[in-house]
Amino acid sequence: MLLGKTQTLKISEKNSSGWILTDESGEKAFLPKIFAQDEKEIGDEIEVFVYQDDNKLKATTEIPLAEVGEFAVMSCVQSLPSGAFMDWGIIKDLFIPYKQQKTKIIEGKRYLVHIYIDDELELITGTTKFKRNPQYQDLPFKKGDKVDLIMMNESELGWNVVINKKYIGLIYTSDVFKKLYPLSEESGYIKAIREDGKIDVSLQPEGFENIDEFKQKILDKLEENYGLLYLSDKSSPEEIKDEVQMSKKNFKKAIGGLYKDKIIDISEDKIKLL
Repeated sequence: MLLGKTQTLKISEKNSSGWILTDESGEKAFLPKIFAQDEKEIGDEIEVFVYQDDNKLKATTEIPLAEVGEFAVMSCVQSLPSGAFMDWGIIKDLFIPYKQQKTKIIEGKRYLVHIYIDDELELITGTTKFKRNPQYQDLPFKKGDKVDLIMMNESELGWNVVINKKYIGLIYTSDVFKKLYPLSEESGYIKAIREDGKIDVSLQPEGFENIDEFKQKILDKLEENYGLLYLSDKSSPEEIKDEVQMSKKNFKKAIGGLYKDKIIDISEDKIKLL
């Protein structure tokens, strides 16, 4: 049975408290009655998340914020000297031992948590200690792929981020064109997968094939400002970043395309919607 994972199990027994579910090897997990579906019968299959409670395997139809091997932002529901209990979206809270806390976890606050199985105790465990910019092999994406990001923290090089809940990457300062906040969620794009297995990420797509996104962003901004923006290809990168949250390179591509399509007019110090 896959501990800390969502999987399909078979109903083997029913009683007044709930159902006994089994996997192909015959290993069992208990599904409390509160999560049982009346239309299901013995022999039917059901998709559940398997976790531990009182040293027993239990199942739930709830969807956790993250599974084993993944990251998620979680709120602390109780903090004790021995560790903290985090709300991870299911009936059972996730425990983070004190030794696995980067800083003391405070009740009511939100933290980025990685879930793993403690090898010694064989228990699903959380940690706020994790390696920055690790090296990876056989990554499931390529340059240009759109990904989901969780902002970790700002460093001298830029922003460390979690990619698709599983991988840690970096957005260089030169690729940041908007205000970012720790634990916020953003969309991003794989910029490069380096030979050392590290991942570079951008907040914006690269290349002319993605220029429509930038063109639309400028059009939206023009409409918000009554058809006029005091920006042009002579504007500084800082002015462009502050106003439309994109690089000067992408801005010039976008307004060039809009001008060619006869949608805008470009002056020395402004662009105007036609």
